[in-house]
Amino acid sequence: MSPLIPDTAPFNPQQRAWLSGFFAGVLGAGQGEGASGSTSTLAPVADEDDHPWHDAALPLGERLALAKGKPLASRLMAAMAQLDCGACGYLCQTYSAAIATGDERDLTRCSPGGNDTAQALRRLVAIEPPAAAKQQPVASSADASKYSRTQPFTAQIASTTRLTHIDAPKDTRHVAIDLLDSGLTYEPGDAIGICPVNCPDLVRGVLGVLGATGDEPVAVEGGSAKPLRDALSHDFTLARARPALLELLAKSASDPQEADQLRELAATEGGPLAGADVCEVLERFPSARPPIGDFVATLQRLQPRLYSISSSQRKHPGQVHATVGVVRFESAGRWRNGVASHFLGVRSSPGDSVRVFVQPSHRFRLPADPATPIIMVGPGTGIAPFISFLQERAATSATGQNWLIFGNQYFDLDFLYRESLDQWSATGLLTRLDVAFSRDTAEKVYVQQRMLEQGGQLWSWLAAGAYFYVCGDARRMAPDVDADLKQIAADHGSLSPDEATAYVARLAKEKRYLKDVY
Repeated sequence: MSPLIPDTAPFNPQQRAWLSGFFAGVLGAGQGEGASGSTSTLAPVADEDDHPWHDAALPLGERLALAKGKPLASRLMAAMAQLDCGACGYLCQTYSAAIATGDERDLTRCSPGGNDTAQALRRLVAIEPPAAAKQQPVASSADASKYSRTQPFTAQIASTTRLTHIDAPKDTRHVAIDLLDSGLTYEPGDAIGICPVNCPDLVRGVLGVLGATGDEPVAVEGGSAKPLRDALSHDFTLARARPALLELLAKSASDPQEADQLRELAATEGGPLAGADVCEVLERFPSARPPIGDFVATLQRLQPRLYSISSSQRKHPGQVHATVGVVRFESAGRWRNGVASHFLGVRSSPGDSVRVFVQPSHRFRLPADPATPIIMVGPGTGIAPFISFLQERAATSATGQNWLIFGNQYFDLDFLYRESLDQWSATGLLTRLDVAFSRDTAEKVYVQQRMLEQGGQLWSWLAAGAYFYVCGDARRMAPDVDADLKQIAADHGSLSPDEATAYVARLAKEKRYLKDVY
């Protein structure tokens, strides 16, 4: 039998031996003769956590079929997008568990899954209603381990620094948060949960169209009554109108035509108003003015947002940093702001309070061996955890090589953390830095192209045991990176498409291919 890795391959003898052994073991386990004498393809890698549906590449129907007969929480999890992106304020498993226990009533929080996920969740809870919500125990302020999304710690903004040029199309900020005496700790790869406060302009707009003063007492789940203005600021989501609100407005509308339109919108999940905020909906239907208490009861709770931590606690003891892309856009003739990003990156000033908690991310960690090389692919704000990684590697004097592939739109306008990256390159901490700025050339170039251009070098790093990380956009960038990683394995490892797919799956199984996507 000829060697699986030929002598002409660009590897040293140790790397060649390791790869030959790896593929011999994999192919031997899955090899068999058929009637035609051909060998079978590689078998898929089993899921070690007994959640075989936790694979974003599987269609929704297949995921649900895999979870058939499982407990409600597992079936709900199978309906999620399987990205563990944190956009909902949870991970896929914790979001589904919260729905199953009744602690979370909003079924539309999985933005990557969209309407398909929301509809699947509604069907599942209609068949098996969740349990009654449980009151969370009150945490002791002296017990840092008890701080969580339901019991956050009140920290302080230390500083906010703009990372992009004033003329850049994106507004990205670096936010440092003082953890004070909380005792909160985190590891590189973890996320910081932010409990945002709604934009005061939006709160004033809702109060204005309701004809309310803001002093009206309203009930808040799990607490005592508070003034309407405070509840709208801190407790309820105003950025999106739920079907329950549309149904209530339909019942209270004095104009029959408005009532019919509202019922139709409620039945179609908002239709043309699916992205409208509460103020826009109220303005659109002026005859629909329900009692304040009923109105508040239909609002969903304001959920925390997760941001990849962009600091090492070894370098910044007592602080946690986040890289925040500020969201701002025009809708219905007025500007709308991202709930958390605008609160954290623009409205908050040093000394202001911010409620936080740490969301561990055990599946996105640096290698245990500090000599292990790492490859990091992080365009835009996807660079955040890799700033944490590099700070940690510097603080611990890790000897492993570090390769960052970063991309954004313009070199001169939004090269995030350029000074730090240049310094780390000069000192040798950053072994290699490849960049892609998509709007600086006639042909748009992205991080994926940089990977393919350096495919031979990337393959040699993987052959030497490197960990491969990707952080950023889950819808386009991450799938493209995954496809190109398989292409590199095929081109530079002389693998068939099936073998390349199996190789990448094996990297993930070995926790050497790690994703933090959203």
